Amino acid sequence: METIQITQTEVGFKDPFERVISTSKAGGESKESYSIEVAGEGQLTGLSYTVPPFTQGRITASLQVSAMSSQDVKNLNDLAMSMLSASYKEEVKEYEKTSASANLSVWTWFFGGGGASASYEKTKESMKSKGLTEAQITTLMDAFLEKAKQMSTVNIDFYVNNSANDFAVSGDLYLYTVSGTIKTEKGTAQYRMLADQASAGGPPPSGGGAPSSGTIKLN
Repeated sequence: METIQITQTEVGFKDPFERVISTSKAGGESKESYSIEVAGEGQLTGLSYTVPPFTQGRITASLQVSAMSSQDVKNLNDLAMSMLSASYKEEVKEYEKTSASANLSVWTWFFGGGGASASYEKTKESMKSKGLTEAQITTLMDAFLEKAKQMSTVNIDFYVNNSANDFAVSGDLYLYTVSGTIKTEKGTAQYRMLADQASAGGPPPSGGGAPSSGTIKLN
């Protein structure tokens, strides 16, 4: 089957809603904090493409936004999953089947299904409710901080599968994002994770005529 190639540079990213920095602070003697300020479906901007009917399209683009790579997200996912009991691991797998957050599902699951924002107190309480100890949370947050510090602008390499449709999809690529701020004794950094699955042609669930999946790589 034909696969068309679309390559673009200087593609922007629009968060799902206006970014709001959490004012919640870690209480008591807590030394680490973690917050989600944006979680939801984001949109790539400045990306022009058309994938014809019964065709696949490969979209490669240089994004003007800093994010973690797909490999960094996978490494953090693996670490988080290794800390969960068998029953909670199964919960994550079931949640991932119905969540738009794709490979970010472990994080939106941790925090009760995601949402516009989640403070330090809420996220830590949620982690503990999933069986994580104080030591495990610290280990996970330290690893998260290191990945956040390594962020840079990224390239995407996505395949749009329009092979089952008798109509063209064009214009927009929507993918889930989780971003916020992390702080430990070792430093403070903002972070952004972009999902490795996207919806082409319009926002889900009503739009998005074709599924897309791929990888995000650091420049």
